Amino acid sequence: RARGPPAMRRRKSSGGDDDDTLHARLLDGEPSHGSSPGVTHHALGDLFGALRDFLLRLLTHFGLLPPSAFPPAPLTETQKLRFAKLAARVDVPYDGHDGSHVEQLTELWRVTFPELPPPIADSETGSLKHEGWKAMGWQGLDPSTDFRSGGLLSLHNLLWFAKHAPETYERILHKTTGHRSDWEYPFAAAGVNITFALISLLQLRGKEKRTVGQAGVVARDDGSSTGNTRTGNNQNLSHVPSSPAAIAFLDLLDPGMKLGRERSDEGENDDDGEKINQANPECAFENLYVLFWRVFDNEWLDRKATYMEFSSVMASCVDRMRSALEREGKE
Repeated sequence: RARGPPAMRRRKSSGGDDDDTLHARLLDGEPSHGSSPGVTHHALGDLFGALRDFLLRLLTHFGLLPPSAFPPAPLTETQKLRFAKLAARVDVPYDGHDGSHVEQLTELWRVTFPELPPPIADSETGSLKHEGWKAMGWQGLDPSTDFRSGGLLSLHNLLWFAKHAPETYERILHKTTGHRSDWEYPFAAAGVNITFALISLLQLRGKEKRTVGQAGVVARDDGSSTGNTRTGNNQNLSHVPSSPAAIAFLDLLDPGMKLGRERSDEGENDDDGEKINQANPECAFENLYVLFWRVFDNEWLDRKATYMEFSSVMASCVDRMRSALEREGKE
């Protein structure tokens, strides 16, 4: 029997029977407990609701209905909290007047150019202007002007990449493998673009800007708590992801979900011999970011691409990442 996309999966009920068992009974004609003469209206409603859910799954699986036609399963409290915190970081801009932001950018210099002293921040603007930033792939002397589309999150991702996958970071930064074109893509600017692409793919940005309040609850700019956009227990979220790829990503945010259970807590080695803890739900977004980088650079080399093909390669990698997440969600 065909299985639905990730948005259709339901968790097992407390009674022990999952939806597949119930659907098998309905399809095979096996009488269920609810078909007895003493059945209540509530039990009949549950059976008809289950049948309706199954038909919606089937129609969505064969492309006759959009994924949004079938409401996603309620999120766990862990998924809601982690998604809310991640989504809230999306709209945080880089601020040169914030000492913690300047320190992160300074740290990026240290891990990228360990042999060189970091630039000194301007006392008035916090700017870290230096000619050396261009060697990393920033457009000018001041990287803060390049963070517009990715915000502070794009800086965080580059720094996480450098610290947790240093060999891959160095290999891609310095373009040390493969036959490279004379007009290569700028590394740092590409990193900002990858952050922006993942934000869109995983539906992290809703229609309104968000800030994090107590316990990671997403709030509107006016400080009021946002209501849920779907029925169920998806409270305290400004929006709930609806695409199959974004819903599959939600599984990575809960340590009890399938992907986290199947992978060792010790992580696994990547192509450069590094060990990354892919089962850690706290780093799910960062791990996808590093994976995107590997896919992007490999496709760049396979195509023998030049700078003029940057947008084409980026779009292709987004499609590949989307397909991979959707497949992961179906398994």
